[in-house]
Amino acid sequence: MTSRLEVYKFGGVAVGSADAIRTAAEHVRLIAPHVAIVVSAMNGVTDLLLGAGHAALRGDRVGYFTASKQFELRHTDIIHSLIKNRPRAEALTGAVQDATHEMRAMCDSIAVLRELTTRAQDALVARGERLLARIFTSYLEELGLDATYIDATEIIATERRLGSLWPNLTRCERAAKKHLAPHLEKNRIVVMPGFIGTGPDGELVTLGRGGTDFSAAILARSLNAKSVTLFKEVDGLMTADPKNVPQARVLAELHYREAAELAYYGAKVLHPRTMIPLVDRKIPLFVRNTFRDRYPGTRIADDVKPGEYPVKALTAIHKQALIAIEGKGMIGVPGVAARAFTALSNAGHSVSMISQASSESSICFVLPEAEAKHAIEALEHAFELEQKLKLVDRVNATRDVALIAVVGLGMRHRPGIAARTFSALSSAHVNVVAIAQGSSELNITIAVTEADAKAALIALHDEFQLDKIRALADVTGRESKLTLLGFGQIGRALARQIIAQEDHLRGELGLDLRVIAIADRSGIRIEEKGFKSSTLLRVAKQKESGGKLFDRSSPLTLVQLQSMMQKELWLLPAYRPILVDLTSEETAPLLQEALENGFHIVTANKKPLAVPQIEFDRLIQTARDRRLELRYEATAGAGLPVLDTLAKLADAGDRVEQILGCFSGTLGFLMTALEDGRKFSEAVHEAWKLGYTEPDPRDDLSGMDVARKALILARTLGRRAELSDIRLEPLFSKEVDDPDPARFIEKLRALDGEMARRAELAKRDGKTLRYVAKIGKDIRVGIEAVPLASPMGGLRGTANQVAIYSKRYKTNPLVVTGPGAGADVTAAGVLNDIVAITVQERRRR
Repeated sequence: MTSRLEVYKFGGVAVGSADAIRTAAEHVRLIAPHVAIVVSAMNGVTDLLLGAGHAALRGDRVGYFTASKQFELRHTDIIHSLIKNRPRAEALTGAVQDATHEMRAMCDSIAVLRELTTRAQDALVARGERLLARIFTSYLEELGLDATYIDATEIIATERRLGSLWPNLTRCERAAKKHLAPHLEKNRIVVMPGFIGTGPDGELVTLGRGGTDFSAAILARSLNAKSVTLFKEVDGLMTADPKNVPQARVLAELHYREAAELAYYGAKVLHPRTMIPLVDRKIPLFVRNTFRDRYPGTRIADDVKPGEYPVKALTAIHKQALIAIEGKGMIGVPGVAARAFTALSNAGHSVSMISQASSESSICFVLPEAEAKHAIEALEHAFELEQKLKLVDRVNATRDVALIAVVGLGMRHRPGIAARTFSALSSAHVNVVAIAQGSSELNITIAVTEADAKAALIALHDEFQLDKIRALADVTGRESKLTLLGFGQIGRALARQIIAQEDHLRGELGLDLRVIAIADRSGIRIEEKGFKSSTLLRVAKQKESGGKLFDRSSPLTLVQLQSMMQKELWLLPAYRPILVDLTSEETAPLLQEALENGFHIVTANKKPLAVPQIEFDRLIQTARDRRLELRYEATAGAGLPVLDTLAKLADAGDRVEQILGCFSGTLGFLMTALEDGRKFSEAVHEAWKLGYTEPDPRDDLSGMDVARKALILARTLGRRAELSDIRLEPLFSKEVDDPDPARFIEKLRALDGEMARRAELAKRDGKTLRYVAKIGKDIRVGIEAVPLASPMGGLRGTANQVAIYSKRYKTNPLVVTGPGAGADVTAAGVLNDIVAITVQERRRR
């Protein structure tokens, strides 16, 4: 048979709906006719059938009858959605009705006999795969493809080995030549149900967990196929379980042995036996996401080299127990281990890890926690005499244990891997319960407490830099990949500054800043290798002229945008990238998720940092736990180095006692206008026209923007406070409130007299009005009369100022003054934070 043929397997989710089947059929159409297909039952159908059998065993007729109706309905709905040819649809509907009738009859028999044998259960569940394979075949015919159904019992022959079923590969190959070759020679696509086969006595059998994957591998070997591809709902095998390690990346390729180790130690995507039929024929195996066609997935093959990464991946088995046999009388006594494992084998237990002290005074092994009690009883029975003679002191179990496997072909003959493993675990305060390493050096297995498992996985993932393992462009530490969230005035200014300073950043600092994604309420644009300067400038010009990233009838909600990022951004192969928040939205949940997915954060947006204290703490703690940066210099003083100054004071051992600041360039402009004798309403109108205020000037005049800055500074100093704790004086009353900016400014005329009076009173006392934030024992924000001769009294226009009173600067404060408004100034502050993170990452690597 020709080696041009490929075998495609579609899992339960990949055929779980009409749309999923359409997607699967498109994969087939692109390669037809050089393909053989193996399909699972629809997701949930096997469990439905098993549930019906157990309901029958309990005598629950309503339960199994309801299950049969659900079974029938799911399949008939799929037929109605996919099959338009009436005779074909009627034939399939009849097959569903026959299968459902037979299912009920079998359940009736089980209920009467009160017995559910293995043979009966296998026959019951087999209808899920068989029906779906027939439907899939008919749908391919609907598309004009020449396809035929072949039952797996004609191809997959099994025999008993060591008490379990195993394929007879020679018989399978002969059957494939007999039943499949004639169809393939006619360029006909064959479709076969997975999971089932023929037993030693000619009975129908199932192949167990991962059975359909196993079926595909057996078929690929029997046909001497070019490759086998498993289409699933995941992008491939990953460096770790992303539920435990958000920075986990999809592995581009693995050696068979690496994949088998990962599969054995808990990687649910693949069963270890799937590779076995393929190895001696060197048939590569691909794991791909059926719904994400542009993702190549993971290639598993014999020709994969160790590469530059000694460790490829981590995996874990949870809910384990460590069984220990201890006793000084065991020292030097031969056969203790053999007797222990014989006792466990006779009791039906399989051991996943073994560790023994060189003194031979103890031997321990790990097995599932649910089996611990039964295993201890078997061992105590086996060593009953030794315990009476005090040769064996005790047999005990430590529960709540997890096994973590560190896997990589490059670990062999590479010194220091074990040392790095234990150093990383020690730094994460993870205690190792037991260890084991085989002579192949392909795997180091560590037993830890269940509570420490997640921290251990994260620490090891970081230590071996597994988030770099996909062929990333940068391996020198000089590159930062940026995602710009928001591409308004500040975003465009930042893009221009990055382009303008490119030669300086690369030549003088050795840094390469690449914008790989731009997101706003219209969508997200991604360029994995980084946007060209010309493209960034073109997009900026497009936005300035009123255009959008994407034409969309209505803007996305933040939840929708976050969902897009989950699907398109989080999994990009970038080492510790930077998300830059340049919006004025409530983005705290999005930033939290970005941190959990390994992104540094730089933000000019105050709102996510002015959330309730508990949410702020969570952001800070997540960044700390992931060893990521959350930098927000531009939130407090735009381009002023306020936070940097506070950090340096803290590093020098100084303690800040009070901060006074004018933090709003817009309100500074208004206060200067009052000082110059201008009417308040006219000054607001001018500021609005000049673009100093937000589109809704109430956002500035409410004082809330300054209050958020004050809260952020207070929290940076370690104070625990909420926005509601701040004593806030807005610049307008409820009586003049109006959502329409023009009407609102007109109504402000009612306040002109009062504001002029306050300015005049201050002037008589040698003072002037400023909008001030005070951060001390409490936080106050409002209008203050300050001496004209003071630093704040000398402020003009949109300038900002912060005065820091500390233990060392008690009477003569440390004053920082500079421009406080404008997109260019804020963008410069953001760029400083980006550069600081990139420099730090370079040192780290």
